[in-house]
Amino acid sequence: MKESINSNFILLSLISMFGVQGCTSTGQSIENVVDQATQQKAELPAVVTPQEQPYYSTPSDIQTGRYSSIKSKPTQAQRELLQVVITVSIPDEITSIGETIAYLLKRSGYQLVHPQAQQIELTEFFLKRLPEVHRNIGPMSLEDALIILTAPAFKLNQEPVSRLISYELDTRFAGEVL
Repeated sequence: MKESINSNFILLSLISMFGVQGCTSTGQSIENVVDQATQQKAELPAVVTPQEQPYYSTPSDIQTGRYSSIKSKPTQAQRELLQVVITVSIPDEITSIGETIAYLLKRSGYQLVHPQAQQIELTEFFLKRLPEVHRNIGPMSLEDALIILTAPAFKLNQEPVSRLISYELDTRFAGEVL
């Protein structure tokens, strides 16, 4: 029993001695590692924080959460106002097709050009009662909603510079009584 204790003691002494030498030798290499890290840090490019980025810089993706991001570009509906998707229930107090068109255009940025004196067909059409099937519109684009209210008798025209909407009689129906 005593021999095993002595051999264990000798073994522990040797391990601790090598351990001390290992620490001393790594102590010298730690200084070398610190010097190398300092040199590598000097070689790395500077990191630009968001506050230091130029104001005109626009990244294509903006992070909105840890795992989500959005594109920093306008949507199709923001570029083309009549392409916004709508779902609308027309109130009961709106009874004519013309009032419905004005109601749909209320928040669009576009205005309706009222029919001219020679557009008798269009004036009469705008006064017609709104079909019940058109009381709930969508989901569809605003342009499609404006077209279905007057189709097939009239064509939708848009003036993007002035943001005006107008209608003209389809030539297939010219001369017909509406």
